[in-house]
Amino acid sequence: MTALIAASSTSRLWLTVLGIGLCWGATGPLSKLAVSTGHSAVGITFWNTLLAALILSLTLAVRGRRLPLSARHVRFYLTCGLLGTALPNSLSYTAYAHLPVGIMMMMLSLVPMVTLLLAWPLRLESPSLRRILGLLLGVVGVALIVLPGSSLPDPAKALWILAPLAVALSYSGENIVIAKSDMRDLGPFAMLCGLSWGALGLLTPAMLATQSWFDITAFGPPELAVLGITVLHLVAYAGYIWLIGQAGPVFAAQVGYVVTGTGVLLGMVVLGERYSLWVWAALAVMALGLSLVQPRQSKTVAVAAPGPTP
Repeated sequence: MTALIAASSTSRLWLTVLGIGLCWGATGPLSKLAVSTGHSAVGITFWNTLLAALILSLTLAVRGRRLPLSARHVRFYLTCGLLGTALPNSLSYTAYAHLPVGIMMMMLSLVPMVTLLLAWPLRLESPSLRRILGLLLGVVGVALIVLPGSSLPDPAKALWILAPLAVALSYSGENIVIAKSDMRDLGPFAMLCGLSWGALGLLTPAMLATQSWFDITAFGPPELAVLGITVLHLVAYAGYIWLIGQAGPVFAAQVGYVVTGTGVLLGMVVLGERYSLWVWAALAVMALGLSLVQPRQSKTVAVAAPGPTP
């Protein structure tokens, strides 16, 4: 009986990994749809962030919690709101207009690798031969996408690979800030709520200055895609928090593989994307590199869940 209960619990955890990965992976095609009709990246990010901030604030209110608003908290919200939402999400949506969904998902999976590169000089992580090899494999994976002329549908757009790389760097910077900040009084939902409001404070003037406003209540396909991205992200994030509590951050990190795989497959099925052998080789090399980079124990730099693009 004990063995059956353990097997059932393990199955539930793996189903949760699959569900979270599917939710976050599905935001890729939706992002492509959201930018396909001329909505600007800043405008889409503004609506994503506003809706997330309102939903999370309501969640905190229902749970009887208040968002801390001291000076150090506000600085933290603004810093991580910039690095974790405003900048990377705007860059991501811009890149989605030029790159296939599968390529975007593969490039964004490099966040753990970039985080390690930033963590080593700050002594938040210790270098090891295994992880150095994983990082080198990540570099090889990027090279397999960028260098061969047949890897991308339009080789002239290879320069846009810099955008998701900048996104990975921004998310990694957020991870480092969170790891170095003493914010133990914030739970994960309060933290995400504060970061959302911080990002919104930065995005609103940018949206007004660039005239990026659009009517979300038009409820056409792009607007519904924006709503879908927000809901899927929040559902996935809630599941991710639960998974960490049940199985630890190392097990929860397996979600990344499902996210990347889901994004690649949905790009093929939904959008008709096709990838060259170079891209499939890059995917295999990156997956191997990530398996070497992943920590073997739970004592490691905390990686914050990114925004609508995982």
